[in-house]
Amino acid sequence: MPTLTFADIARMAGGELVQGGDIETQSVVIDSREVKPDSVFFAIQGERLDGHQFLDQALQTGRGAVVSRVPDDVPAGKGIVKVDDTTVALQNLARAIRNERDFLLIAITGSAGKTTTKEMIATLVGTERRTFKSWGNFNNLIGCPLCVDNVPDDAEVLVSEMGMNHKGEIALLAGLVHPDIGVYTNIGPVHIEFFGTVEKIAEAKQELLENTKPEGAIVINVDNEHVMRISQKYPGRKVTYGIDHEAEYRATNVRERGLLGTAFTLEAEGRKLDLELALPGRHNLENLVAAIATARVAGIAWESIERGVGEVKPAYHRGVIVPWRGATLYDDTYNSNPYALGRALDLLRQAEAARRIAVIGDMLELGEQELDYHRESGKLIPKEIDVIVGVGRRAQALLDGARDAGFTELHHFDDAESAGAFLMNFVRTGDLVLIKASRGIGLDRIVTMLEKEK
Repeated sequence: MPTLTFADIARMAGGELVQGGDIETQSVVIDSREVKPDSVFFAIQGERLDGHQFLDQALQTGRGAVVSRVPDDVPAGKGIVKVDDTTVALQNLARAIRNERDFLLIAITGSAGKTTTKEMIATLVGTERRTFKSWGNFNNLIGCPLCVDNVPDDAEVLVSEMGMNHKGEIALLAGLVHPDIGVYTNIGPVHIEFFGTVEKIAEAKQELLENTKPEGAIVINVDNEHVMRISQKYPGRKVTYGIDHEAEYRATNVRERGLLGTAFTLEAEGRKLDLELALPGRHNLENLVAAIATARVAGIAWESIERGVGEVKPAYHRGVIVPWRGATLYDDTYNSNPYALGRALDLLRQAEAARRIAVIGDMLELGEQELDYHRESGKLIPKEIDVIVGVGRRAQALLDGARDAGFTELHHFDDAESAGAFLMNFVRTGDLVLIKASRGIGLDRIVTMLEKEK
């Protein structure tokens, strides 16, 4: 974060300074286990935990805290700010930092690919400008402002993703910081439990462009009809990218190289560049073209972009290749939905392998029709897949759909541990194993189990 005193924090967060106004801080944390000597701890009251329970622990190391309840015995030499609501104070601080500091803010939203696109944009823009990015998938009403609150003094660019599972969330987040550039990956049936239709999801995603600065720009995927439809309402500059349709930044002459990645020609601004992406799959190529278009809008030179493309790596649990006993695991366990699953299965279909094994866990937040979505996803699994392993209650419907489509080698397990134990002895040399599910199912534990037994 910028170097701030507790007097600054009280003013910017909308609170009352209790003590320690001249004490300086340089980082904001909401987890007492992550408190450092220069931290201010925000005691967030969540659904399960109240940060005030860990206040004593936080004050042992940190410079002070922002609280809604001041303890009776406050240690000397610590800064304390009292607010009505610590979550709102965290958001207020982000708004104030954005208003008082001069940095370019790039915000990414979409149903799939947000984190990977964020990482790619940060890599490309970071070739020329001091760039700070949100970590993990910190993209909600707490994570997004926390990222802004920690932007360093010398940052020139901040790259942040903005997620949502209810209408109004992106409006709040984007309304706090008013991005200079808004980036859309795609819109599909994600969090449909809370929205009912993809059209309503698109309406909620529209909140980013409604809060992007009118003098700024939005970067939009021409291959996604929902993105194109809502983008008509943005009054500022629109920059298009894609693969299947004409766009300002378009990937053509695409040559899949299996797990080695993708070679392609980028056509943009009257030039043709032959590039290679180390990440496999069309979905990653889409993300990269979005990142290239965004980097150009941010003013990054072509020479720097070409260098940056060579530095792009997969994000944590998002398409990470793991060699295992002569086989290959494709760890895509961070999240899943029917749209993203289809893309991952298409990659598995194209790859060369002795056997193509799809380990598919439950997809969450699909609403009352969740079993229908799973069953339909099972019917759409490519014929080239040799073995399907379903994990979780909902995955049984996916296996039913696959059986209806003619698949015969099907296995079902209730949890990740059972599936991992099966795979330990089932996977053979030359196999390619896709492992994918919603984060809440915890299929990353399968990868951990297997890696321990190499």
